[in-house]
Amino acid sequence: MSIISLQAFSDILYRYQNLIIISGLIISFSGGSWDITYHILSQPESFFSYPHTLVYTGIFIVISTFFINLRKNISNKNPHRKANILILLGTILILSAGPFDFSWHLKFGLDGLLSPPHVTLLTGWMLVGSGNLWITNNLIDSILLQNKKSNNRKSADEGDTNYRDLDNLSTLDHSNSLLDKNEQTILKIQLILNLSFILVILSGFIYFFSLPFSETQFYNYNPNSLVALLVYGFGFPFLLSSFFINILKNYPGFKEVILLVGSFYIIIMLLTQIISNPFLIGLSWYYILNIIPFAIIYLLDKKQSRKTFTEINLPPLSSSGNLKNKTKKCTHPKIYIFYALILAIFSFTICFPLNTYILNEELYGYLVYQNLVFKVYAQLFADYFIIIMSMSIVGGLLGYGLVTTGGIVGPSKHIVIQMHHYLSELRHRDR
Repeated sequence: MSIISLQAFSDILYRYQNLIIISGLIISFSGGSWDITYHILSQPESFFSYPHTLVYTGIFIVISTFFINLRKNISNKNPHRKANILILLGTILILSAGPFDFSWHLKFGLDGLLSPPHVTLLTGWMLVGSGNLWITNNLIDSILLQNKKSNNRKSADEGDTNYRDLDNLSTLDHSNSLLDKNEQTILKIQLILNLSFILVILSGFIYFFSLPFSETQFYNYNPNSLVALLVYGFGFPFLLSSFFINILKNYPGFKEVILLVGSFYIIIMLLTQIISNPFLIGLSWYYILNIIPFAIIYLLDKKQSRKTFTEINLPPLSSSGNLKNKTKKCTHPKIYIFYALILAIFSFTICFPLNTYILNEELYGYLVYQNLVFKVYAQLFADYFIIIMSMSIVGGLLGYGLVTTGGIVGPSKHIVIQMHHYLSELRHRDR
């Protein structure tokens, strides 16, 4: 009886392990972000602090979930074997980070933000999150490919086209569907959490190499203040613009993703950097306003997609060259530049309060007391507005340029499927 129950439990974990893993990763990272606030507030620091408890609770969830079904995960028969191996490598780094961090605290006591154990942990998080997203995308593509095949005849008659449109997952032929409706909803949630986690991890790497919180009595790993300013000043606008434009290109049928991922990021930062700091909690409602740029992009892109859908579903074009020009025009709208600029400009408020410490280190050199953080932040904006906005705009445009020229993502699947659909129609008429 107990064996049967254990096997059933193992099967349930295997079925939902990617959702459980990403949830554990978010719990763990939230503890890490909260730990930064602990350092800022000079709270008593030890391996067994509250933030560390949250970090290692999340780690326990990730590792136990993955290793219970380790044999299945890395089996040659598993279609996601390569992604699971990436997750395995990440879990090994995460496992090693625990005792590494413990020994580091024993030797040095208070540790800084940038330390070998923390870099090991952040890298492990990144590998696990990337492998998890890889699997999620593969599942989505498999479902939509099956959906396209099952509706192929109808699509040929009506000129309808399915691409990575998560809103259309519910239109599957459920007699042959890979997932039922509830699991499709879970898959959407899993995607949102995965993308959100990758974003916070990438922002974590930027903060690691820009925040001046890595000096202790035994060592000083603080980055050069000018280098830190450049890493932050160009890095965050670049990250936000490239990341969210990349989302728009890869998930053109799920417009809500940019709003949900952006809002999730704001909420995580709100909880771990604003509400957890008694000196900043009064600014919570102002910080929530950072959701506005993501809402603007969501609404504009939704309107743009209607126009694109109308243009791309015109009667068949006379030549494949014309089709290529039409899809290229629809897939690379100039409005993406506007999106990049919105995200770049708002990066200054999105990164509050941590950017205050980064900019202050080079531009003022004050000893920033917690009750003066917002005052220093406002002074930085007033005194160095042109410098801050110039760096933000350049970083945002660089992010836009890299994504739209194919530096991060390949050709849009929307173009590929449209071209395939068009050629199929030509062969059908020839017959």
